[in-house]
Amino acid sequence: MTQYNFGSIFPKDTRSRRFEFFYGSNNSSLIPAPYSWDQPKTHTFYANQGVTVKEAFNLLEGRAVQKSLLNAEKEPYKAWLQLDLGQKEPNGNFKLDQYHENYGYDVKKVLESLPIKEAFDPSKADWLLKAVQKGNQYPVTMQKDGKEETMYVEANPKFKSLNVYDAQMRTVKTNDLLLSNSMANEPDESKKKARMKPETPQVPKASKGKRI
Repeated sequence: MTQYNFGSIFPKDTRSRRFEFFYGSNNSSLIPAPYSWDQPKTHTFYANQGVTVKEAFNLLEGRAVQKSLLNAEKEPYKAWLQLDLGQKEPNGNFKLDQYHENYGYDVKKVLESLPIKEAFDPSKADWLLKAVQKGNQYPVTMQKDGKEETMYVEANPKFKSLNVYDAQMRTVKTNDLLLSNSMANEPDESKKKARMKPETPQVPKASKGKRI
């Protein structure tokens, strides 16, 4: 059986990633330049797994990839694949976690739950979905505090969510995005304050008695 070997190391500067490809007779390897082969992260992917070079790299970066697979009865199904980079199997490969479509992770629904501009643009939504399914860390335009910011998203099937990073690749909490977006959609400042301030019931004034 033909097998393909891919190697990768994590670059220290995530904002200036550059990669070089090296090809052998029966295998392909990728490694970030200017690093060497001293301590690469390696994993063997077999041809029948249908993993592309880009998907293999994304898996070795720790991201999840959605694939169409066959079960023991040759019936097709979809699942998210993700390598556990902290655990090696006896054969030298990383442990491969699999999240079946019945697990209930709907990445399209999760994308649409966040204030992502591209998720609601018919000309870009499908491209965004496919990029995330392939394990890419994809740039998007996000609404935060009433302003547009460039952020990066990637699939997180284990927790049925997305990993979100700002332009400096710092983690952004999705709850903060949802909260800031809901506040930005309030009509005006007075209604925002009224929403946060509990109402105090009005006590009717006592009427004056009639003098005789």
